[in-house]
Amino acid sequence: MSRLLIHKLVFFAALAVIATAVTVGSTAQARAGGGDSDAQVCGYPGCLADGELVRVMTRNIYLGADLGPAFRVDGVAGFVAANGEILDQVEATNMPVRSKGLANEILESQPDLVGVQEAALWRTGPVNLEAALEQKPIATTVFQDFLQLLLKRLNRKGPAYKAVLVSDEFDFEGPADVDGDPDTGGPFGADLDGRLTMRDAILIKRNAGIRVKAKRSGHFSSLFGVEVAGLVDVQVARGWQSLKVKVRNSPWFRFSNTHLESFDDRTQRPSIRAQQAQELVDEVKRGSQPNIVVGDFNSDKPGLVKGDAQAYKVMLANGYTSVGTRDPWSCCIKDSYDLRTGSKKDFDHRVDQVFTSTPDRVMRVGTQVTGREKHNGYWDSDHAGVVSQLFIRR
Repeated sequence: MSRLLIHKLVFFAALAVIATAVTVGSTAQARAGGGDSDAQVCGYPGCLADGELVRVMTRNIYLGADLGPAFRVDGVAGFVAANGEILDQVEATNMPVRSKGLANEILESQPDLVGVQEAALWRTGPVNLEAALEQKPIATTVFQDFLQLLLKRLNRKGPAYKAVLVSDEFDFEGPADVDGDPDTGGPFGADLDGRLTMRDAILIKRNAGIRVKAKRSGHFSSLFGVEVAGLVDVQVARGWQSLKVKVRNSPWFRFSNTHLESFDDRTQRPSIRAQQAQELVDEVKRGSQPNIVVGDFNSDKPGLVKGDAQAYKVMLANGYTSVGTRDPWSCCIKDSYDLRTGSKKDFDHRVDQVFTSTPDRVMRVGTQVTGREKHNGYWDSDHAGVVSQLFIRR
């Protein structure tokens, strides 16, 4: 047999191995069921020469407490007590420890881009009722900065990830009774002011050949509103963030991250969440470049409760296809005060989504769900993380 013929046989055998490996991955994802219309996959010999494999992740890291009691309570005294309970729960859910597990998820799955939701910044300050009544938060003493805790863990052994876009969303301050004694402290037992600044962030992997430009962000005009303590009308600011990115040999593509409303009236049509989804599409579905959107959409089809699917259907109606996964589920640990209780059985639906509006150029090759086990005695978050390996065609 000639040397030339041997080289040809080796070459075609290698192509066959690549094609088989990719086909196996695509078949597994088809069985997993990523959406109503599965994206195509890179399944022909030599396809990797036409684009780049890119790994993206959506990760809700949990803000640390349930805000519901503060929204539902009547009267100033109840509001002050509820705020104290919220700050106590932030301590109990222990982000300094949880950040270890969250960082390990990211370091082990090695996404090129991470869309982070609920990157809470908790601060405290002297009691100031006007800060709440006038909705002008002023507390500056950092209590816990979830994003910095996560980044510190990620980069503990050297530069690994950095935040390239951080967006402030809901920002509210209120008096809190942290010792549970209404007879101590200031008015209504308030010992201090607690301030929550909700943030979303996009992280990129360092030293991975990633370039970024055209950073954009904005708030939705359709927002959930609630009267707090019978005194203050509060709107819960939420939004989106987007940038253009090139990962190694990929074409430039748009990557966006969002967190849609969770305190929603599902009977309203369109729901606030669905209206936000439409605003998101209008902002980020621009140009002809490949387009990827990740986030906590608080919506899926069919959803757990009637009306939950509205935002998801908006994405489908605007030409988006899921390139995430339903297998296994990614949401959510239930009724766990400190994230030390609950079980894997609690994960019974998904709201953490990965979408593309260009399925001819963004093709799902594989998926992974992270954070479905406890680490260091805690769940990393009430959500699990979703990682999608995508082939982006030039």
